[in-house]
Amino acid sequence: MKDRAYTNIICKGFCKYYKEGKEELHCGGYEILRNNFTPYELKTLVGLLKCRNEIKNHITAKNNRLINLICARCDFFIEECDYTYNYAGPPCGGYIIINQLYG
Repeated sequence: MKDRAYTNIICKGFCKYYKEGKEELHCGGYEILRNNFTPYELKTLVGLLKCRNEIKNHITAKNNRLINLICARCDFFIEECDYTYNYAGPPCGGYIIINQLYG
């Protein structure tokens, strides 16, 4: 189950695929961020990121290291991920945040 504070930051803020009421599933990036940062720390970090609104729809370059770290934990990885399946869509909000912090 998603925590509202993390959902507001990660999903509503960065994920093109976010749909209200789908809180039982979350991406691998959400899990990593939730397990490693408090909501306050995460909000502070994402406040430093640029291009917040534009980045939701940007298809980032493939990064196998991040895919192995993030996507292997994801509820959507097997059949529903447009990003890892065929790179037809942008990655999830959690991936975007981690990629921006990593980059």
